[in-house]
Amino acid sequence: MADKKIEKALYGPSITEVALGAVLGLICGVLAACVYLAFKPVQQVKEMPKEPSRSVVYYIPGSESTAKSRGWQAKEKLFISGKGISVVEDELNAWATSVGAPPAPKAQPAKPKDKAKPGEKPKADEAKDEGGKPPAPEGFVIPGTLNFRIVDGKVQIGTKCTLNWYGLTYDTTVVATGDFRQSGDTFVFKADKLYLGSCPAHLVPAVSGLLVSTISSKIKISDELRIALTKLSAVTVENGALQLTVP
Repeated sequence: MADKKIEKALYGPSITEVALGAVLGLICGVLAACVYLAFKPVQQVKEMPKEPSRSVVYYIPGSESTAKSRGWQAKEKLFISGKGISVVEDELNAWATSVGAPPAPKAQPAKPKDKAKPGEKPKADEAKDEGGKPPAPEGFVIPGTLNFRIVDGKVQIGTKCTLNWYGLTYDTTVVATGDFRQSGDTFVFKADKLYLGSCPAHLVPAVSGLLVSTISSKIKISDELRIALTKLSAVTVENGALQLTVP
């Protein structure tokens, strides 16, 4: 043991130790950069600037025109009945808004108050403690309403979401661009590019896939629509619209 200490003092760390230190330093640097970029917000714009900055991630949300989305409910019924449909981004966003709207809270019956016994202090009103606050959201990623945009033959999906780390929260934006591909008996969204804040999460495929599956699992859709989605034979982008084909 003493000989090794003397040898290390004379000749310094071994090649293995130097390589291991370099790898660990690189990993720590990458993690620090990812955290920094994840907390750096994207810049939401209506159109790309003439001279975009290379250090800024720009986000252009999809159109939400009421005039162009009036028929989305009729198309949804047609799709559930087993017919193929073509929907523009305005109709997709109208549907996403309806899905993302929180249900109206149900009125709770008033609880009878317990009378304080002689000599006891009155108890705090439990209804005030429990009633005014909704239950705390669960999960590391809590997505908001989805926004769809069709650009360059791809589907862009953006959402403002909350990162929740044991009660410590931070609001950020997730923007993914990709297409729909068949997986088992249904089609799922596969992101070619995905940004968590300004962090290019698509460079780490495992993280990108986990984020997409987490957000998808939190979308509440009806059983009828879920069944209709399993009958799709193709999902493509044609002429600026999402084409849902049913055999």
